[in-house]
This record gives sequence, structure tokens and C-alpha cells, in this order.
Amino acid sequence: MTKESHFSNQIRSNYAFMAKSVFDLHCLIQSQSEELYTEKEMGFPVFASSTLLFLSNVESASIMQISQGLNLSHQLASQRLKIMLKLKLVEGIKDDNDKRRTLYHLTPKGQEKSEILNLYYLDAEQAFKGLSDEIGVDIQSVLNSAITALQNKSFGQRFPEHLPSYKQRVALKKDEKA
Repeated sequence: MTKESHFSNQIRSNYAFMAKSVFDLHCLIQSQSEELYTEKEMGFPVFASSTLLFLSNVESASIMQISQGLNLSHQLASQRLKIMLKLKLVEGIKDDNDKRRTLYHLTPKGQEKSEILNLYYLDAEQAFKGLSDEIGVDIQSVLNSAITALQNKSFGQRFPEHLPSYKQRVALKKDEKA
């Protein structure tokens, strides 16, 4: 085993690097989903899926409504919409009540893709339930519980209190070695 792979294994088993593990899981799922989207000829990128589904459930929505509905930044919602506009999945029209605001809705092509996406999600749900069964943990429940717990009590609030600063602790370690 190389030093790099040994270090990588240490990180994977260290709670301090949980965010990295969650990110690695996200990247793995994203990558494998992109392969499936290509194989199944979905015709749009994985990251546009939630926006497509959101718009399939409303008549029309502004960028602000989409970002709030999906808990995304305004910038990220805007980036997704630009790609969806290029793919002709959505179109935007100026709001009659506020000309500064654009309302987006699915095109007929977007509506067709949302129907396909709904079928894909039934299969994806079964696949993730199977994965949960395989590893013996309800992954969705664990993730949702962790999110809720961190929303109720931040990561920083979970740190030990009344300890010397990191700088002081490093200095103490150096003194102990000397």
C-alpha cells in the first residue's frame, strides 16, 4: 500500500473528514448518474433534474421562486436555467406585472423530458433503497437527520468549549517535545 492510499484510508475513517466523505459520495453518485443519463438518452444534464421537476409542478416561476423552491443560490438557479434555455427545455417570458422579472415555464420538449424524468426517479428510488438495504442503513433517513441536526445546532456549536486556542495548543505541544 502506498503512502497516498494509506493516508486516503485514514481520512475515510476519520470523523473529522466526514464532509469530504459526503462530497466523495455526491461525486460518485453524480458521475454514475451522468453515465445513466447518457445511456438512457435523457437529453439534459443531471444537475438540471431538480429544476426540471420543480417547473413541471408549477405553471411558471421566476429565478427567485426556483432558487427558494430548490434551496439553491440565485446564481446557481440562473446558471441551470441558461443551460435549460439552450436545450430548449424552458422558455422565459416577461412578467406582465413586473417587466424586470422573467417567468420560466417548460416547453413541450421540457414537459416530455419531465415525464421521462419522473419514470427515471422511480427506478432511482428503487436503486437507492436497494443500496440502503445492502449496507443496512436507511441512507436517506440518516442524511435528513444529519441535516436537521446541523440546522438545529451548528457544527461550530458542537466543538468542545473552554479549550485553549489552537495556536496555544500547538505551542504547548512544542514545549512538551522540547
